[in-house]
Amino acid sequence: MANAPYGRPHGPRPTHAHRAGGRRPVRRKKHKGYLTLVAGLLLAVFFAAHRLIPTDRGIALVIESALPWFGVLIVPLALVALFRLSWVAGIGVLIPALVWGSMFGTQLLPRQDETTAPDLTIATQNVGARLPQPTATADRLIAADPDIVTVQEIESLSGQIIQERLGSHYEHGRVVDTIGVWSRYPIAEPQEVDLGLGWPRAFRTTVSTDVGTVAFYAVHMPSVRPGSEATRNRAIVRLTEVLAADSAERIVLAGDLNAATTDRYFDLLDDQLLDSRQHVGGGFGFTWPGIFPVTRLDHVMVRGFTPLTDEVLGRGTSDHRAVIVGLADGGPDTTGEDTGADDTGDADG
Repeated sequence: MANAPYGRPHGPRPTHAHRAGGRRPVRRKKHKGYLTLVAGLLLAVFFAAHRLIPTDRGIALVIESALPWFGVLIVPLALVALFRLSWVAGIGVLIPALVWGSMFGTQLLPRQDETTAPDLTIATQNVGARLPQPTATADRLIAADPDIVTVQEIESLSGQIIQERLGSHYEHGRVVDTIGVWSRYPIAEPQEVDLGLGWPRAFRTTVSTDVGTVAFYAVHMPSVRPGSEATRNRAIVRLTEVLAADSAERIVLAGDLNAATTDRYFDLLDDQLLDSRQHVGGGFGFTWPGIFPVTRLDHVMVRGFTPLTDEVLGRGTSDHRAVIVGLADGGPDTTGEDTGADDTGDADG
């Protein structure tokens, strides 16, 4: 047999694996994005099933109050999917994004510029028990020029100053314990709403406006802390029962409800009345804490009106930001002309 040319031996050329002892190199499987997919599915389930979170020790309260903020968890998932260039990881981002968007997307849509002048404007603010610069806070509310304004926590010296300031601007006013209402329209004698607390935290009155008689509820729900929200929950249930029994055609409820729109107990009120911010959109309209709001505790809710505008004022000196809402007469719950049969007292003035 002839020798191989140039002295090369017969047979295939030895490979690196052969030279290393005959073992082939192990190829590692590339990450296909399955971990991102699983994380995304879990996040989507968290969004969709947050009502199943137990209420023990205030876990549900904290999570539901800050629920919109959990959407930021989608961002790192998206970065991982972009880095991996994996369609599996992309699905893991798309699913929670769609669930979150279905829950909150309509609130983030830009609101249309409203050209219709409101028939009634409402303002509400929890001014705090020991408010610095109370005159400036009252003047800020007055400058917004609402037809009706309600404030909470006015039992302190600063609250007295706010009462005097608002009283000098508005012709009509009513105060029950730590809650006050002032109006350019006549206000009837207030009736305390029993929330089962043993002390006044809400009252109902009627306001004789240009569009008819309005049943006005001024409310300050009990404060909540993680693990101690049972009192507030019972008060919301009681208020819901009162609203359900109220036959007034036009109802406005305004105040510090100490409940975010994502709170499961807020749904009870939402079944009875229309929340202004959820209807108007243009963002979440967070009001608390005043320096950097992360949730919305202050609300204007209506029946027989259609919210046109919803504005959150600057921080001022309170730990709650004020809410200013413009309303148009008539809404999905309006069934006929106001007969005034719901009047429960004579208006002052």
